[in-house]
Amino acid sequence: MNILCFGDSNTYGISPVDGKRFAVDERWPSLLGIKLGAGYQVIEAGQPNRTLVNDPPFSGDKLGIKYLEPYLAAYHLDVIVIQLGTNDLKRRFALSAADIANALEALILDIKNYYLHRELPKIVILSPPAVYEVGAYQSIYAGAAAKSDELVAAFSELCQEQQALFFDITTIATPCQHEGVHLTLESHSNLVQELYKNFFHSGSS
Repeated sequence: MNILCFGDSNTYGISPVDGKRFAVDERWPSLLGIKLGAGYQVIEAGQPNRTLVNDPPFSGDKLGIKYLEPYLAAYHLDVIVIQLGTNDLKRRFALSAADIANALEALILDIKNYYLHRELPKIVILSPPAVYEVGAYQSIYAGAAAKSDELVAAFSELCQEQQALFFDITTIATPCQHEGVHLTLESHSNLVQELYKNFFHSGSS
């Protein structure tokens, strides 16, 4: 079984402590592969600053929809796990939860269109984690804390409409309370345990 984990810096595995990437046995996509074991390939496709709506200025081309199709073409995928939306909450983009949810819908529809005459992989949408407006990210993410709550509801509703699986991770995978955006080491571990239990354990789906 091939599982694509497509997301932003929290899928890539940026540490809130030093800004470096967590090790292979620490970040959630590779941890998931370790837990699943033989017969499973987890493809890590996290990219810091990746968005659903805009190409972030000063960071090059990071728009998620442009970078998903090459993965669809390169692998026979059984599951696509998507974790996006946090970067779209940055103040400079001035997007509503509805704007971001509409972009996620476009991404899901693109996936469905790509597999129009083939078996569609299972699509699992992870909610963006909570955002704490603290530290160096406080001004960058001003207003994001409340908007991230709205985004969870909007993503949940959208997934019902599009028949995608939705997983609210806000209570099990939280960012560092001092840094505010990136998941803690413990959160990566918690996320893997819950993903395994809810989506990959025998009899869970």
